[in-house]
Amino acid sequence: MTRFHPIPTWLLHYPPTNHALFVIALWPVLFAVGCWQTPQIAQFLTSQGLEISVLHVFLAGFGTYLFLLGKHRAFNRRYFERHAVDITWHRRLCEVDQDLIAAGMAGTETHSAVTSEMAQLRKQLGFLADADNFYRKLKILIHVMSWLRSKLK
Repeated sequence: MTRFHPIPTWLLHYPPTNHALFVIALWPVLFAVGCWQTPQIAQFLTSQGLEISVLHVFLAGFGTYLFLLGKHRAFNRRYFERHAVDITWHRRLCEVDQDLIAAGMAGTETHSAVTSEMAQLRKQLGFLADADNFYRKLKILIHVMSWLRSKLK
């Protein structure tokens, strides 16, 4: 009899900001390795009469990736809409947390309850919880990768 194993809970959550940015930055490296390990696309295009090198294939893929990364917020709008209530609740909890700290109630049972609920929501929402921070860092990463692409041309 085949037993079904439950899906690990970490697969159901969105990645935190730093994990998402790390994976986004790692993809071009993996793509570059793939391009240089499998030059068949460039060889095929060259055999068809086009002078395409492996570097051209990489730069085209990298440029497309950067273009699509610039549209990340638009592509993920549905996730923000789906979790709008949780995102609003997380922001409200952050405000309550700051108010409790300002009132000198840090370390109380109320503060620890608010903190634990914030942590649970942040774990579930990942980068959606602090999207402005994520997209600010992503914009910087896109600029760095665009500069790197321009230097490779």
